[in-house]
Amino acid sequence: MDKMKNQSSFKIPGELGRYEEIISKYTWVIILLLIITDAVIRYIQKNLLFYREVFYIQSISFFVILCFSVFKILKIRNQQIKPGLLYSVIKLSEILIIAVFLHTMHNGLVFSFLMVFPIVSICMTRGIKFSIPYLGYAFASYIGIAHLFFLKRIQSGDAYHGQWVFYLHAFILFFLFFVFLKILDNYSIQFKQNEFDNNNLISQLGRKYAQLEEAKIERQKQYDELVEINARLEEANKKLNESLAEFFTLQQVSEAISSIFDMDELLGFVNDIIIGVMGASASSIILYNGNRLKVKLSSIKNAKERVILTDNINNSFLKDAIEKGESIIDNSVNPDNYEFTRGRNVKSLLCVPLQIKGTKHGLILIEHNIPDAFQDSNIHLLEIITQQISIAIDNARLYKQLQDYGNTDGLTQVYNRIYFQKCLKEELKQAKNERYDVSVVLYDIDDFKKFNDTYGHLFGDLVLKSIAGLVKKSI
Repeated sequence: MDKMKNQSSFKIPGELGRYEEIISKYTWVIILLLIITDAVIRYIQKNLLFYREVFYIQSISFFVILCFSVFKILKIRNQQIKPGLLYSVIKLSEILIIAVFLHTMHNGLVFSFLMVFPIVSICMTRGIKFSIPYLGYAFASYIGIAHLFFLKRIQSGDAYHGQWVFYLHAFILFFLFFVFLKILDNYSIQFKQNEFDNNNLISQLGRKYAQLEEAKIERQKQYDELVEINARLEEANKKLNESLAEFFTLQQVSEAISSIFDMDELLGFVNDIIIGVMGASASSIILYNGNRLKVKLSSIKNAKERVILTDNINNSFLKDAIEKGESIIDNSVNPDNYEFTRGRNVKSLLCVPLQIKGTKHGLILIEHNIPDAFQDSNIHLLEIITQQISIAIDNARLYKQLQDYGNTDGLTQVYNRIYFQKCLKEELKQAKNERYDVSVVLYDIDDFKKFNDTYGHLFGDLVLKSIAGLVKKSI
């Protein structure tokens, strides 16, 4: 408990500044409103000369209180004043001035709570023990000033009907003020206890933090040593890693070609491998669509850059490289030579054609935003990858042809029953998920058996082919 008191005493100036500012602002606003309200009432009920005198006294009181408050707050902020003689004199002066101000008002006793405002900060910071003398001084000041001007109040009938009634009201009010300060004192004790506990917790956390800092420094030293060792190991294993990366890449591409039959999925997988191995900024697979090149797949995410590449991919340099079957490596890219690089911050590029058995499929284009990014070894690896991809493209086309043969009836050249059942199952599932209706049209050839029996099965086949052709034209 003694430690808590010492801790609280040390922090009194900071708390005083905070409380004094809040209380002073409320005091200024309330007094200013009371002056205006009282001026209006007196102007309506009293003669103009007496109103002016009262208004002047109230204004002077407000100005003096304002000066005292500002002086006090500034001194507390600058740590030039603490609870002591000067602070007590200022507080007593404020209480006296407020008491004078209240006796100039119509029904001033109603607003006597203003006299407690200067005492609130004392109660919050030092407790009820130090507040009682100030409260007694406030009561004595109010009663003393009231006694000096009581006869005039009685004669004017301004506020009260008797002296003893006034004293009784004042005593009750100041007793209530004492109860209020007592409640405030209980809050203050609890507040200081919590603050003391928090300070102890902060102190413990500070010690823990210091220990963690020391441990962090030690860990940092160990980390720096590990980084140095790791750098040496990386330098020693650099060439081995490059060889292993090439081997792994070729293995992954070979496995993908043998297991992935969907062309889009295969190209996406290979493109990801190229970016990982080459460390490029972007990789694009470009295939022929008729006589023109078209970007089939690209890792470029920026929409604007992707449009630039797509719109300008039919570049003469690229087409010549495909026709000649030659690779292009340029580690100092001039945008004037490659329209698709303008405005895209491409400093290096590597291009390898995709072709097999004289068939030109397109090319692979990888780019980097730093100069001198590619080496001859990159060309060798990429050429091997493009050979594998070219084989995969042919395999995929062959696989698609086999699928078409398997799904198509040899006689009518329309989809067969197996394909129909597969599509119907998928369509019904999708319709159920998306909640739409499905219609199935069935039709039958009348007297088809009679036709076969009469004209023979060759003519029956001709009927089936003719009807299938008519249906295909009408879909």
